[in-house]
Amino acid sequence: FQSSQKEAIRVKEELRKEVECLRADLQQVREDRDQSVAQLNTLTAELATYSEQARKSSKDSELLRIKAAAFEETCSSQQEQIETLQKQLAVATEKLKHADVTAIEAMTGYESQKETIKDLEERLAYAEFQIIEADKLRKKLHNTILELKGNIRVFCRVRPFLSDTDSNGQEEAIISYPSSVENAGRGIDLMNQGQKCSFSYDKVFDHSASQDDVFVEMSQLVQSALDGYKVCIFAYGQTGSGKTYTMMGKPGRDQKGIIPRSLEQIFKTSQSLESQGWKYCMQASMLEIYNETIRDLLAPGRSSSEMPGGKQYTIKHDSQGNTTVSDLTTTNVFSTADVTSLLEKASHSRSVGKTQMNEQSSRSHFVFTLKIFGSNESTGQQVQGVLNLIDLAGSERLTKSGATGERLKETQAINKSLSALSDVIFAIAKNDDHVPFRNSKLTYLLQPCLGGDSKTLMFVNVSPEASSAGETLCSLRFASRVNACEIGVARRQTQSKSSSDNSNRLSYG
Repeated sequence: FQSSQKEAIRVKEELRKEVECLRADLQQVREDRDQSVAQLNTLTAELATYSEQARKSSKDSELLRIKAAAFEETCSSQQEQIETLQKQLAVATEKLKHADVTAIEAMTGYESQKETIKDLEERLAYAEFQIIEADKLRKKLHNTILELKGNIRVFCRVRPFLSDTDSNGQEEAIISYPSSVENAGRGIDLMNQGQKCSFSYDKVFDHSASQDDVFVEMSQLVQSALDGYKVCIFAYGQTGSGKTYTMMGKPGRDQKGIIPRSLEQIFKTSQSLESQGWKYCMQASMLEIYNETIRDLLAPGRSSSEMPGGKQYTIKHDSQGNTTVSDLTTTNVFSTADVTSLLEKASHSRSVGKTQMNEQSSRSHFVFTLKIFGSNESTGQQVQGVLNLIDLAGSERLTKSGATGERLKETQAINKSLSALSDVIFAIAKNDDHVPFRNSKLTYLLQPCLGGDSKTLMFVNVSPEASSAGETLCSLRFASRVNACEIGVARRQTQSKSSSDNSNRLSYG
């Protein structure tokens, strides 16, 4: 029994231990159950969430599926376009290769031609530069020689046959132009009574020369007036030889004469010099010498039919070689239009008349004077130039002109003044101690130009008709004597800043 009891106690103890283990396991199972229930609840909630997301994802998937189908269709279309473009690209690439080859060949030829053209342009530019420089040097040396020699420059111009004149080839018979290199453009030959007379001047213009051709040759002389020199240009010749046409011209751009062209150049150049600090003021005056009487062509109320009487004008020369005429109307001019208006007024006032040699013969010596005052504020320099443009009355023989009465008196006065001009020229040519400038109003007015320091140019105008051969010969001989005269070298009238105290003499009035 005790053994059984001990065994029972042992079994009981084992069972108790087993019950405790089972209780512990049960507790663990309960805890696991509770944890599983919590996880189940959590998973249930997550399942609900995932179910909702799955539902939304299903909708999104459907939309994406539709979009993917559209994209696949687009891709298929683009793939076809890509294939087409690749084919076109292959064709274009092939063409480009051929074009590159052609372009390379063309570029090679172009570069070769470009080099050739560049070389030719350089050679042409150098040749043109040499020509220009040679021409400048020629003109400069020519001008220097004339200034050193002190000559009055002489240009000769042959008038063409008039429309109402029957030339019958007589121009070739009495007037010709030598073709030798040394005389080309400078020589003229005249046949008179079977004898050939040859003359040479600074420039000879044949009957085909235009107004522009004439002005180009003397434009540098006009420029000298702006530079501060005294410049005198006058036309000499028999009646009807074209002096007034040379000096004044006719309406129309191509027909303008020396006077309007000179004024256009002066105003244009003076405006261009403003950028260099130069400012110019110009004063114009116009007079005529009629029957040894000075008449103011710009006097108020004056016309060719109403000659103011009793007023005397006096010519005065100062120590600087400047010439003034007392009480002469002087007008400030600012443009070519101003001078053109004055020239028209003067032309209406000038004395003209009809003779057997010319329907509209100038019966007086016309003198246009432009005084130019220039100052440069930056350098303080001042210049004073004078431009005298003179249209002399025509010389004529009484037997040819048929002048009587008042016309006879005019012709005698004209021939007397031109004869006095000849006497002055001859006296200067012979270096006489006494030069008779005072024998005529014309020569006294021209004294600074003929015997002073002015740059002087004479135009001798001649007629080509055989009937005028005698007068033409006289004019050419007189021009040769003029060309042989030695006068003083032209001086530029300037004032520097240090001598500006006397600037009132150059005031603009």
